[in-house]
Amino acid sequence: MSDIKIYPIRFTGQVRTIECDVELQKNQPDEFKRYIRFACQNRATTQVTCQCRSGSEGESQRRLKACSSSKNDNYWLARWSNSGSEHAPDCRFYSIWADDRQSQIYASEVVKTISPGCFRIKLPTGLQKKEASGVKAPARQPALTVDGKRQRQPAMSILGLMHFMWEKAEINHWHPNFDKRTRDDAWAAWRLKQIAGKISVGKTSLDSVLLTLAKPGSQAMKNNWAVVNGAEKSAKRLVLISCLDSSVREEQRNLKGSLPLILSAGFPYLVLPSDSIDRLERSFSRELSDWRRGKKVMLIAETDPPVKKFKQLNGKTIPYNTCTVIDAALMTVSDRFIPLDSSWEGVIEEKLWQEKRQFIKPLRYDGEADVFPDFLLQDVPGSDVVPLEVFGMTTPDYLARKAEKLKHYQEEYGEGKWWSWDAHKSDALSNIPAFPAKG
Repeated sequence: MSDIKIYPIRFTGQVRTIECDVELQKNQPDEFKRYIRFACQNRATTQVTCQCRSGSEGESQRRLKACSSSKNDNYWLARWSNSGSEHAPDCRFYSIWADDRQSQIYASEVVKTISPGCFRIKLPTGLQKKEASGVKAPARQPALTVDGKRQRQPAMSILGLMHFMWEKAEINHWHPNFDKRTRDDAWAAWRLKQIAGKISVGKTSLDSVLLTLAKPGSQAMKNNWAVVNGAEKSAKRLVLISCLDSSVREEQRNLKGSLPLILSAGFPYLVLPSDSIDRLERSFSRELSDWRRGKKVMLIAETDPPVKKFKQLNGKTIPYNTCTVIDAALMTVSDRFIPLDSSWEGVIEEKLWQEKRQFIKPLRYDGEADVFPDFLLQDVPGSDVVPLEVFGMTTPDYLARKAEKLKHYQEEYGEGKWWSWDAHKSDALSNIPAFPAKG
C-alpha cells in the first residue's frame, strides 16, 4: 500500500477563502496553526475542507473539524464523524469505515485494505468452489460472550457485503443536487459494478462474479451472460444483486423454490432450497412484508457455481444455466435507493427529500440495530452531523434502549444538537417535529 499523503486544506470564511498547500503545512506549522485557531474560534462561519478529491463529486462532504486543547495551546484538524470513507484512500483522514463503531463488529482479518481504495473481504463461504472458511454466516444479532460484550464476527455476512458496497458507492448518501441526475436501477447497477472492481473475496475479484440489475437487450444483460459463462468454466460461485418483483401474482409471493426478481436479464435460473427460504422468512420477515406491500426491496444472494443444462424448445436443443442459492439477504430501500429499517424511516426519508436536505443513512452491517442513528443530517450550521432518531415502539426493553440512546446524544452532541420523533403515538404523522434548520 502506498504512503499516506498530506493534501491541501481549504479554509472558507465569510470574507475570504485560504488554501494551505502541502508545503505550507509542512514548513510553516505556526502559520497553519493560526488558520486552525481562527476556524476553531469561528466555527459557525468558517468551513474547513480537505482537498484530497478536489473537483470531484461530493467535495463539500469532506469537511474537517478544527480541534483545540486549552492545556497546551494546541490546535489540529480531524475528520468529522461518518466521513472517513469520503476521503481519498491515500489521504491521512481516510478510514475504511464511515463510523468507527463499524470497525468493532469484525475481527481484524475480515476487511483488509490491499491497495488504496481496494479491499479484501472474508465471507463465510469463499467464491471459489474449493474455498470454504468453515464458519457459519453470522446471525443478525451476534451472540453474547461470557463478559457480556458482543463478539467480533469472524466473517462478513452477505448482508454486510451489501452494506459495504452501498456505503463505498455512497448510495446511502443524499444531497439535493442529486435530483439533477437520474438515480435509477441502471445507475445503481453501474455504481455497484464500479465498487465490485475494488473488492476481492479470497483471490477472486467480486467484479468477475457479480450479476447486477439489467434490462432485456441491454449491455448489462450481455455483461451478466459473460460473468455466468466465466463462473461456469472456472467453478466459481456467483454474487447477484437485484430487486424483488412486487408485481408478481399472489401465488408467487410465497418463495416456493424460486426468487421472483425484476431486472434480472442475463441471470441463470435460480433454485431456492427450503432452508434458504426458512432463513429469509426468519431473518427478513419485515423486508418480505415490505415487498408484499409493494415496496422496493433489494436482494443480494450467493450461489453455487452455475451448471449448464439443456432443454428442448421447438425441436431445438437450447443450453441454459442454473444454480442454487446458498445464502441471501434483503434490504428495503426508498425510491432513491436509501436503505430503510422501518416504515417510519420511510416517512422521514421522504420528508428529508421533499425538504431538500443533505443526509446519510448509517449502515449497521452485522452489528446491533440500535447502535447507529437512523439518519445523519449534514447541512446544519455549526454541527458536523445531527443525528435523527425515530422511536417506533413502547416495549420495556425498547424504552430502556431509548433512554440510553437519548443520554448518549445529550452527552456527545449537547442540548438541541439532535432530533427525535415518537412515531408510535396515535397522532404521530401529523406531529412530526421540524428538522433542525439548514444553512
